[in-house]
Amino acid sequence: MKMRTIFTTCVAAMALTLAGCSSGGDSGSEGAGGLTGEPIVIGVQAPSKGTTAAYPQSEYGAQAAEWFINNTMGGINGRPVKLEICQGDGSPETAVNCANQFVTSNVPVVFDANDPSSSAGVPVLTGAGTPIVGELSATAIPDALPWGQAFYFSGPLETSALGLVTVVQRLDKRIVTLAASDNAGSHAFIDKLVQPAAKNLGVSVSAIYTPANSVNFQVLAATALSGKPDVAGNLSLTEDGCTGFFQALRQQGYSGTLYAGSCSQFIAAMKEQAAGAILQPRLWLPASRPHAPADVQQQLDDFASSMKEVNRENEQSARSLYSFAGMINLANVLKTVQGDYTPASVTTALKAVKDMPSFAGPAITCDGQQWPGRPSACSKEAIFFNVQPDGSLAPINPDGFIELDPAALQSA
Repeated sequence: MKMRTIFTTCVAAMALTLAGCSSGGDSGSEGAGGLTGEPIVIGVQAPSKGTTAAYPQSEYGAQAAEWFINNTMGGINGRPVKLEICQGDGSPETAVNCANQFVTSNVPVVFDANDPSSSAGVPVLTGAGTPIVGELSATAIPDALPWGQAFYFSGPLETSALGLVTVVQRLDKRIVTLAASDNAGSHAFIDKLVQPAAKNLGVSVSAIYTPANSVNFQVLAATALSGKPDVAGNLSLTEDGCTGFFQALRQQGYSGTLYAGSCSQFIAAMKEQAAGAILQPRLWLPASRPHAPADVQQQLDDFASSMKEVNRENEQSARSLYSFAGMINLANVLKTVQGDYTPASVTTALKAVKDMPSFAGPAITCDGQQWPGRPSACSKEAIFFNVQPDGSLAPINPDGFIELDPAALQSA
């Protein structure tokens, strides 16, 4: 079967217009890298728009990966990659429209750029047999899909929940207050994942839920500090939200540990006041380059140069890196596909991934056995960083990644 040529506009149907489809990104036709042949079209759902939680960095990272795959990696077996990007806005209606768009376009795989609303479109994609791939999911629904329907390279949501409590416990902290966007995903993450793990490991965690827009950071900080936490931090705020919240905490005299989750752009804004903060991304981050192995340093350089090529050099963050890394991992898997690029052939290739080195991450295996009850997980490893006085990120574990024990969460 031959791949369809992607639409360059969204006038084909009202549903596509509403879904915000686009072809590639700022890189435009340059993203083809001079490669010939019919493009391999990859659907990308990114949380780029909306008033509740917009993370455009996720889209930027995917665009940078498209450029890198075509211009540095030589495409996929000599064929260019073309992204069909659907810009999520946080609504389930748009997510469903995106999924229908991808099925109509006959893409062989959909990349989930950590879109919190993407789960609404899951039935459409699984019904069409289209595999879902990502670095990490924003909700538990795709994580729990049967093996072969979804693949998340850095593991399930439980990785973040168990990792959060694990690192706090290892640092001998016991009282944690987190600020979170007030949405169903944040509530479910705290109630169903973080709290059971915290109880099991002897850590007290409370959450303050806030609208994603028009946040009064001084009030948010005062509320967080009223509980006298050992650790105050972020669960699901935007990059700007993390910076505003952390600055308010310091302004109100908090000198304790900041937990940043995957936020990283606050470091440049806060400078020495960011020192000591804990980051729990899924990968080595750009600011960790001085402390990273040589091969990872090169990968981070590739990420930085690719972001510059698509005019997003100032948007290097965990979220943009997740999309970039996940797309590169996917491209390496696609190189192993035998025959035509179809949902079935891509699924077969993903199932066969074993001990594959991942971009800025650990070796991954997508055999459906990495995390109990989460067949989509390709890893159960985590990495944690401390912000240094010079703004760099040093791994808390000298060897970088550590293996988490899912049993600690199961027995909670």
